[in-house]
Amino acid sequence: WEQPPMAPRGAWLLPTLVGACLSSLTFLRPAAPRGVRRLRTARAAEKDAVDAVLRTVSGMNSDDLERLVEELMPTLYRKKVALRDRLRPRRIILVRHGQSEGNKDSRAYEDIPDNQIQLTDLGLLQGEAAGAQIRTLVGNGTVRFFYSPYMRTRQTLQCVLKAFEGQQVEMCAEPRLREQDFGNFQDAEQMAKVYEERQKFGRFYYRFPNGEAGTDVFDRVSDFWSTLLRSMDTSPVENLVLVTHGLLMRIFCMVYFHWTVEEFEEVWDASNCEVW
Repeated sequence: WEQPPMAPRGAWLLPTLVGACLSSLTFLRPAAPRGVRRLRTARAAEKDAVDAVLRTVSGMNSDDLERLVEELMPTLYRKKVALRDRLRPRRIILVRHGQSEGNKDSRAYEDIPDNQIQLTDLGLLQGEAAGAQIRTLVGNGTVRFFYSPYMRTRQTLQCVLKAFEGQQVEMCAEPRLREQDFGNFQDAEQMAKVYEERQKFGRFYYRFPNGEAGTDVFDRVSDFWSTLLRSMDTSPVENLVLVTHGLLMRIFCMVYFHWTVEEFEEVWDASNCEVW
């Protein structure tokens, strides 16, 4: 290359350096997220590419470097987004717990803490059926389960896992996926009046006595999303399954799809072991 007489110092280097830098930034593009090993390989390729760029530009002055960065940024951003998208799961599956003793008879909450309510025999069968449905959806793909630590959701997960015998899966208890707190022990007659009052007030903003409002659940589900996104980047899998509760499924969708409060109010809880 012959430098033009009036060109700024270093300007003649830019076409060559831009081409060299872009060609050296060859990021690994995994065909599908397979776990930490593939992610580490991708990061090693990124580091090698960055080192090559640094060696190339180490002799440039600040003005030339700034101009080079302006040229590179759009391509770097596109490559970063492409790699991030390849690490995202193929699907996120939501499933409500099976029929519980509290679903069958609301008086169960008068003597048993909400988190200790167990499944009925029908609920156990529903859990197994949901497991078969989920296994059909995911096939032999990698799976990570997040589940509410309540007894009924843990029992539902155990039933679901029967469909995954012989397949390695990941599991993580997540308290932020617990049921909305309705207020310790619950007198059936008093709660009937409370539910009637909630219907008039609005299901999203109504706060249960000694319990939570829908806004509180929204806040912790939004916080959980941050954890979920980090797990996608650091330990990617093809399928995420959330075993949780009816209201949590609606709030999760509200956060993900950016529903308005009015849209949320139009949606009702999933039935027991319904899969979304």
